[in-house]
Amino acid sequence: MKNAGTVLMYNCSGEEFSKLKQIFAMLRLRMRVVGPERYHLSLAELSKGAGEPAAEAGEPLPETMLVFCGLPQALLNQVLEVIRVAKLPPIPLKAVLTAANQEWNTLQLHQELCKEREAMAAEQAEKA
Repeated sequence: MKNAGTVLMYNCSGEEFSKLKQIFAMLRLRMRVVGPERYHLSLAELSKGAGEPAAEAGEPLPETMLVFCGLPQALLNQVLEVIRVAKLPPIPLKAVLTAANQEWNTLQLHQELCKEREAMAAEQAEKA
């Protein structure tokens, strides 16, 4: 069977994420666990499993993050719905690999997602 896409996984270890990994396996998604020694690589390299780890690893990200690579829109919607219904631990940061972000490294993506989250929270606070 053909692989349906790749998910880059950050801080998704431990028992609470075994259900998430089962979901991804069932949907034939390739999982790539990304550790701090690979944060310097571009998202495109990480999605292909390319690039060499750094000699010295930095600090791990402070929270869980997923990056979906090469999933058709319908499958991405299905994955997000299954995650929501499965009542998994919160995964605050999720992104899709795009032409605009494929050359970013992990830390750049994390910074952008945090800015986006803060902007959305500020917008919600204004509405309240």
